[in-house]
Amino acid sequence: MGGLFGGGGGDGGAAARQIEQQREQLAKQEAELNAQKTEAAQKAQAGMMARRRGGLAQLLSTEREDAATGIQTTNKLGAGPMTGG
Repeated sequence: MGGLFGGGGGDGGAAARQIEQQREQLAKQEAELNAQKTEAAQKAQAGMMARRRGGLAQLLSTEREDAATGIQTTNKLGAGPMTGG
């Protein structure tokens, strides 16, 4: 029918190239979106891990070498360690 309107149909090469460019652009956008989603998920995961692990670390004093051992059992007034007796 192209002959009726004064032109013959081309080989379709320009349309095919345009479609291919659109596909490539779409694939690139999808890859970027996936990368953004991955980065957001990693940040969220890191935040959760920091909250879980940070609790104990914030309570430990950096002034003592044995901070992780905790408070030793003392008598009622805190004058020193209790002896068994």
